[in-house]
Amino acid sequence: PGWHIECSAMSMKYLGPSFDIHTGGIDNLFPHHENEIAQAEGATGQPFVRTWLHCAHLRVNGEKMSKSLGNFFTLRDLLEKGWGGREIRYVLLGGHYRQPLNFTFDALEAARTALGRLDAFADRLDETAKGCAPAAAPPAWAGEGSAAFDAAVFDDLNLPEALAALFGLVRDGNAALQNGAVAPAAAASVRGLLERIDGVLGVLAFGRVRTEAVPAAIRELAEARRAARAAKNWAESDRLRDAIAAAGWEVRDGKEGQKLARRPSE
Repeated sequence: PGWHIECSAMSMKYLGPSFDIHTGGIDNLFPHHENEIAQAEGATGQPFVRTWLHCAHLRVNGEKMSKSLGNFFTLRDLLEKGWGGREIRYVLLGGHYRQPLNFTFDALEAARTALGRLDAFADRLDETAKGCAPAAAPPAWAGEGSAAFDAAVFDDLNLPEALAALFGLVRDGNAALQNGAVAPAAAASVRGLLERIDGVLGVLAFGRVRTEAVPAAIRELAEARRAARAAKNWAESDRLRDAIAAAGWEVRDGKEGQKLARRPSE
């Protein structure tokens, strides 16, 4: 069939008779990719592809994605529902490419929360660094987290393990920042590591504007939440935090009390 021949011809035109990586869905393994190999190697006498990466299927709410089931979503559909590109990308990065990925709206909610943690960590590093030049070497906990991230990525693109390493770095970093154990130069160094890691993931929002005036209504909600926390009314505190989030803001608790920041839209 023509589509087998076309793929071999296009690949070799742009990448040469032999190239490093060819990707595709697991359903293309046979007969499509085997036919590509037979055609290309029969024509050139050279190895066609050095490494094949076959990804498993995407599922939605545990079922095969199909229009007949009404669970077929395009990127435009998700954007129109209010989800950002970063959140969608994070969900798609969250599984190993060899395993089926189950896409759910709960996963998007979890991605929004996870990205909020990462953004808050990046903000804290910026606030601590205060424009200082990076130290010659990052703190030990940051170097270990970065090395664990690299090891997971190089282990057959094990991104779930890589994300776990990243959040281990964030956990240790937040603890160190909370204890005042991170000097400005060290914070700048960790920030550099975070940028390098995001060169792989492409999900963080660095350098967000944090000086935007907080609307009076949001300040009132935050003050009510502060009072609820002082009274140990945790249910009311959570309700107010959710109301603040629904209005597009996030509240963070620290030694100096509450801080408000605009939630990233992308």
